[in-house]
Amino acid sequence: MILINNILESEMYLNDIQAVIFDLDDTLYSEKSYVRSGFKKIAEFFEKPSMEDELWNVFIKGGKPIDEILKLEGLLDFKEKSLEIYRFQVPDIKLYYGVPELIKRIQKEKRVGIITDGRPEGQYAKIRALGLNVDELIITDELGGIEFRKPNEMAFRLMKMKMDVPYEKMVYIGDNIKKDFIAPKKLGMRSIWFKNPDGLY
Repeated sequence: MILINNILESEMYLNDIQAVIFDLDDTLYSEKSYVRSGFKKIAEFFEKPSMEDELWNVFIKGGKPIDEILKLEGLLDFKEKSLEIYRFQVPDIKLYYGVPELIKRIQKEKRVGIITDGRPEGQYAKIRALGLNVDELIITDELGGIEFRKPNEMAFRLMKMKMDVPYEKMVYIGDNIKKDFIAPKKLGMRSIWFKNPDGLY
């Protein structure tokens, strides 16, 4: 496994690779910005701008922001509505610096895909907001539920079939050392760990 500290460094290690598969959250953009965007949408719904910071402060301390702040405000009846706002938001997020150009350069010579965990509605909203255009996209939850999230191998096997590239000519680039690279290693793919100082994991 190769370790990098900036996602743009990944390009140095792709010479004999035919397919580059990226993780999404905290690999191509900051997941914190998605969380913050969702809190802002909830605060706008309640017309309480200060609620965004209140939710965020609970989040960074490892609490349950929506539960705790709605309870504090006497608004627990609106929990389902708040979750809906968060999950179906049009997020205010941006790709990391240089990522759009990086993907375009890679696509001139290689196939590019994304394998990402998460609720499909949220992941599709992120893809649209980020303007991502890749050859293949797999959202693991769509394969049959959360049991297909990484480190499950199914998404990687499916990506190999879709791209018709040998495992040894594929690389997975992700940020989460606990789950992102278990399946690629088993299957003989290469791995690049983006040790993201901004990442949630």
